Amino acid sequence: MDRTGRDRFPDQTRSLRMVHVDVAIQPIVLRFSLIGNEISYHFAAGADSQLDEMEKRFGIDPKRDTVFDSNLGFLPVATTLLIRGEKTIVVDPGNHHTSSYGILPSALHKLGVDTNEVDLVVATHCHHDHMAGVSVFEGAELVVGEGELEFAREIYGNSKTEAMISGAGSTTEVPLGGSLQLCTGVRAISTPGHTPGSISVLIETDVERYIATGDAAMTRREFETQELGHWYAGAQREQMARSLQAIHDLKPTVVFPGHDRAFRPGAPI
Repeated sequence: MDRTGRDRFPDQTRSLRMVHVDVAIQPIVLRFSLIGNEISYHFAAGADSQLDEMEKRFGIDPKRDTVFDSNLGFLPVATTLLIRGEKTIVVDPGNHHTSSYGILPSALHKLGVDTNEVDLVVATHCHHDHMAGVSVFEGAELVVGEGELEFAREIYGNSKTEAMISGAGSTTEVPLGGSLQLCTGVRAISTPGHTPGSISVLIETDVERYIATGDAAMTRREFETQELGHWYAGAQREQMARSLQAIHDLKPTVVFPGHDRAFRPGAPI
């Protein structure tokens, strides 16, 4: 049964063939600066250019500057997935501006799903561009990595964190260093580093092995080369490298990065 009480599989058959994956919202990252008292937006052709390459163009030195004092802000839209199988699952419901203005409910509606039909909402990590849209799904179960909500409260405070997850019903944590079966063919996997409790989602069908990496791999280049962005350092960088290798070891046939379009590993660009 789903949350509406309907039996999605009246013949009681449970098969990986029934797991279906759609991109509900494609990712994009916009950058902006304050020039005088005006916000100026900056656009580049690809995800990597919008991220680390943009900072190089603006002469920002990560060894000297921080991401918060560089006058080069982020307006990120993460990859949002809809998974339909034994349960209806949304992965990374995204930012305030894609959820609060009705865009996310509209995107799901176009795929034949209403927000009240979603059983599980998975936030790969607690950053607002991945988790703020949880508030749209009244009563759905929230799945996050172990300790991730505590980390959210550290960086955003209690009130902002509670506002992001206010719509959720129960909360389930993926154990650090472990995994959690969400339903047949869908498993959440601990991939810490980007944040302490970051997770990824593995979706297996009869013909594909999908992985939604969250920001364990923000772009295709980051996944393919395993070269991490320049804001990471020290123990965080080492942990991210281990998680990214673990994702590679799963041998996915299709990768959904946090902020880039889906791709097949090793396929020509």
